[in-house]
Amino acid sequence: MKKRILKKANALLAPILALFGVAASCDDGNEIPDLPCAYGTPTAEYIEITGTVQNEAQNPIENIQVVMDWDTTYTAADGSFVLRREDDFPVRTVTLQFNDTDENTNGSYQDDTAEVQITYTGGDGSWNAGIGRGTVNKTLRAKTE
Repeated sequence: MKKRILKKANALLAPILALFGVAASCDDGNEIPDLPCAYGTPTAEYIEITGTVQNEAQNPIENIQVVMDWDTTYTAADGSFVLRREDDFPVRTVTLQFNDTDENTNGSYQDDTAEVQITYTGGDGSWNAGIGRGTVNKTLRAKTE
């Protein structure tokens, strides 16, 4: 009888708590390992991805669009870029999309993607994973007509 009452109470309370932003969080394979399963949301102070984009001749490519989810930047004259996202959910990897959007100004290159591993430092060992950083050096291939 007691278990039946508790199950009904849980079924009623779960949607109400979800409305107030209270939810359980556990490792689903994409979160930072070793975070306890508890109520709340783990965070990272920020995630920063740095890197360079070059062509097959190892020359830097300027003005390549680099996209991480909803954040976008463009490579500098030396092919370098920095993407930084504040107050993010701690993940182990992010996917970057590289797009040649300026047609033939810097040559014509095939769009491509890259998976970037994220490493965290400075966390408190609990909800704050700290600062996440990743690096990628991407070589784009010329478009073949």
